Amino acid sequence: MTSIRSVLAAFAIILIDLCTRAGLDKVLALVGGPAMVALWAQLQSVVEVVCVVAMVGVLQGLTVLIAQARETRDERILLDAALKLALGTSTAVALAAALAAPLLADSLGEGRTETIWLAALTGCCATLPATLNAYWLGKHRQQRMLRLALLTGAVWLLAAAGAWMGLGLGELMLAQCSAMLLIGGAIWRYLRSVSGEGGDQAKKSAYFRKLVKFVPVGLAIGILSPVSMLLIRGILSGTLSWNEVGIMQALWRSSDWVTATSAGVLSLVFLPRFSQAYGSAQFARELERAGLMVLTAAACLLLLIYLYQRTLLATLYDARFAVSDEATALFMLGNWARIASWLFFFGLFAAHRTRLIMAGEVLSLPLYALLLWLYANGMTLERAALLYLLSYLVYLGFNAACVLRVKDRQGPDT
Repeated sequence: MTSIRSVLAAFAIILIDLCTRAGLDKVLALVGGPAMVALWAQLQSVVEVVCVVAMVGVLQGLTVLIAQARETRDERILLDAALKLALGTSTAVALAAALAAPLLADSLGEGRTETIWLAALTGCCATLPATLNAYWLGKHRQQRMLRLALLTGAVWLLAAAGAWMGLGLGELMLAQCSAMLLIGGAIWRYLRSVSGEGGDQAKKSAYFRKLVKFVPVGLAIGILSPVSMLLIRGILSGTLSWNEVGIMQALWRSSDWVTATSAGVLSLVFLPRFSQAYGSAQFARELERAGLMVLTAAACLLLLIYLYQRTLLATLYDARFAVSDEATALFMLGNWARIASWLFFFGLFAAHRTRLIMAGEVLSLPLYALLLWLYANGMTLERAALLYLLSYLVYLGFNAACVLRVKDRQGPDT
C-alpha cells in the first residue's frame, strides 16, 4: 500500500504544479491584466482538450490495471498498449483541433490559427509524461513522479520568464510547445525501452480490450470538460467582459490550491488503493477514509479562502482582481461539492464503471455551460457562482447514487 514517503511525494507534486502555475498567472496579471489571464486560460483549454482525452481515459485505466496486475510481464504489456492508445486518441483530437483552428482562434480574439496548432501539438507532447506518470502511479512510485514534476514544472517557469520579457500569447505558446517537444521526445525513448514488445498474444489482446473500454471515458471527459470551459469563458465574455472573465478565472485559480490538492490526493494516493480494494469489503472503508480526510480538510481550507479572498487575490494577482463576498461564498460551496463528487468519481474508475462515468460527465461542466447560456440575460458574477454550485450539486448526487448502487455488486462494467 501507499507509504508515508509516497504520500509526501504526492503532496510535493501537487504543490510544484500549483506554485509554478500561480507564478505564471502572477506575471500574466502584472504585464497584461485580467484579460491576458483569461486568454491564456483559453489557450490552455485547447492543450487540455488534446491531452486530457488520454489522461482521464486510457491513462487512468492504466493506473487501475497496473495496480491490479500481479506480474511484471503484465505491467509491460499494459504500458505498451496504453502508450499506443493514449497517443492515438490524443493525436486524433489534435488533428480535429487543428481543423477547427479558425473557429477556435476567433474565440481567443486574435484570429491566429498558428497559435491553436501549437496548442494542439503541445497537448500531444504532454500525453507522454502523463503516460509515464500513470504507469508509476499504478506501481506506487510517487517519488519518481516527483522528479518528473520538477522537470515539467520548469515549462511554466519558462513561460513566466517569457511573459515578463514581453512575449505575446503566440510566442509564449511556441516556448511551451518547444519545451514539451524536448521532454516528450526523451520520455518516448524511455517508455519504448520499458514497455514489452513480445509476450503472450492472448494476454496482449485481453489487456488491450480492457484499456479500450476507457477510451470513450477519456473522449467524453477530455473533450466535454475543456470545450465546456471554452464555452463558459466565451459566454461570460459576451454577457460580462473579458476583464470579468479574468477575475473569475483568478478566483478559480486561487481555489485550485484546494481543489487541485484534493484531486491530487484522491488520484495519487487513493485511486491505487481503491483499485486494489475493489471487490472486497475494504473498498467501502477506503471510500470512507478518503472522504473523511479530504472533505474535512477541503471544507476548512475553502472557508479560509472565503474569509481572506481579497488578500489572497491581491497577493496572487493584484488589487484589480476583486470579487464580492456573495460570489466567493457560492463559488467555494460549489468547489466543495465538486471535490465531494470526485471522491465517488474515482470510486467508479476503480470499479471500471465506464458507462456511468460517461453518463455523469454531462452533469458537471457541460451542465454549467448550459445553465449559463439559459440564464445569460442579466448575468452577474454572483449568478455565475450560484449556477456553478447548482451544477456540481447535481453531479455529486449522481456520482454518489452510482457508487452506492455498484459497491455491493462489485464487478467490472460490461
